[in-house]
Amino acid sequence: MILILFTALFSLVLLYSLKGLFKRFRAIEVLILSLVNSSLCQHINFKIFSSFDRLSVKEEIIPRVVSYLHYGLLLPLLLMWVLYFFRSKIPTFFKLMIAMVWMGIDIGSKYFLLQIGVLKSETAGWYPIVDVCITAGILLVAYIFMVRFAFILKKELVFVD
Repeated sequence: MILILFTALFSLVLLYSLKGLFKRFRAIEVLILSLVNSSLCQHINFKIFSSFDRLSVKEEIIPRVVSYLHYGLLLPLLLMWVLYFFRSKIPTFFKLMIAMVWMGIDIGSKYFLLQIGVLKSETAGWYPIVDVCITAGILLVAYIFMVRFAFILKKELVFVD
């Protein structure tokens, strides 16, 4: 129960921080990127790779709520901030370090959720390298979508201006 409260409160803080994203993103970009990131984090982690012997969410209500909050709200909002820094003028080294921190948060949270019993593994062990590749794929797809979507919006807004 404490984990649900902590995840919900941290998610609310991240939702409140969305105002800062408007410095680099338009409102429609924040909305669409948030939806795409949420879909990526939830579906790639637990729907697409669910047929393999990987991690899965327990069938109880509290683990489900925690996983929905974590993979549907918390990680996607953190990914929005990673994309925010990708659009900034900071050096590429720092952009990569921020991306690595996000990947570390994702892998660390999977390990933590596995240890406390929210996630379960059907195999004898958990192989984090698979999840590192999946997390890198999520980050890459989110970045490509951000760049393509911004290009499409620039083309469409030419006719509006």
